[in-house]
Amino acid sequence: MNTLEIKQTMIDKGIPKEVMEQFVFPESKDETPEEKIAFVNQMDNLLTKDQILSVMEEQGCSKNEPTAEFMLKLKDKPIEERIKIINAMDMNESARCRLNDDGTLSIFWSFEEDGKYKCVCSTINKLSKHTTVSLTYCGCCSGHVKYHFENSLGVKLHLIETVSSPINSNGKKQCEHLFDII
Repeated sequence: MNTLEIKQTMIDKGIPKEVMEQFVFPESKDETPEEKIAFVNQMDNLLTKDQILSVMEEQGCSKNEPTAEFMLKLKDKPIEERIKIINAMDMNESARCRLNDDGTLSIFWSFEEDGKYKCVCSTINKLSKHTTVSLTYCGCCSGHVKYHFENSLGVKLHLIETVSSPINSNGKKQCEHLFDII
């Protein structure tokens, strides 16, 4: 998560100037994990849920372009079949997706270690002690999986909610990101 990029996204999304002025933005992109968590806490206090979702769905690290050749092979297949193929390929670092009965898409992303789910975020894993973090922070991962699954599935996604996370549930729940398919 890069708070300077988040600041630019907030501007691009039209967050009012009077709200932006209340934020304490870091002066460099080399923030500590604790500074990033403090910034997310500011977001929780100053932005509406819809504003948070619109900003965080644009975040995410490691947004590399997928191969166009791969998508060309899947473009004429129904989305249910594309999901099945992608899940079987073990793409996206253990991320899996499921088409829900209501037409939404759940993307699950996590690793297991010693019977608990472990956060996939390298920044969170640098914390010196266990910390429960707001699901707003996990919106960065929502942006990551949104980008990759939009490209892999050939659809546009809109973040509805970051449903759960290991860092918000003490390892009891995996990451779940819920999207509308547009």
